[in-house]
Amino acid sequence: MANKEELDLDVQQKPAGKKHLILYIIIALLLLALAGAGVAFFLLKGESGDASGADSAAAAVKPAHYLALDKLVINFGQGAPVRFLQVNLQVMSYDPAALKAMETHMPAIRNDILLLLGGQKYEEVSTPEGKERLRGAILEKVQHILDTYEKERKVEAVYFTEFVMQ
Repeated sequence: MANKEELDLDVQQKPAGKKHLILYIIIALLLLALAGAGVAFFLLKGESGDASGADSAAAAVKPAHYLALDKLVINFGQGAPVRFLQVNLQVMSYDPAALKAMETHMPAIRNDILLLLGGQKYEEVSTPEGKERLRGAILEKVQHILDTYEKERKVEAVYFTEFVMQ
């Protein structure tokens, strides 16, 4: 004879009622409302700060000035998978007088950068890390020349605007 448990196999349990669905919707809406209120609080709190503090922060930010260097082209040594490296650079400084000094001493700057680029190996400059090291070395060369001729001038960054190997 069959057990009572075996006979009840065809009976399906009732799905959760509409009360559970409504409860879940209400909880979700409350969570969204709280999140929105939190975001609004932090955004409005930042805007209601002291205006003189914002003015002093804006006064502390100096505008950046850029100087583009002419295209530099070097050739790699024998055995490299590519033959040429073509680089366009831009130099950034917060001091416009530093860029004016660079224009004055551009032959020395180009010479040092070309010598630095000419000593590079394809394997070194073909990786992102190698390009970053090269960028740092170029910055050091430019700053060294400025330190030699213009003691108080500073260049903050050098950027590749074009980097082609072929």
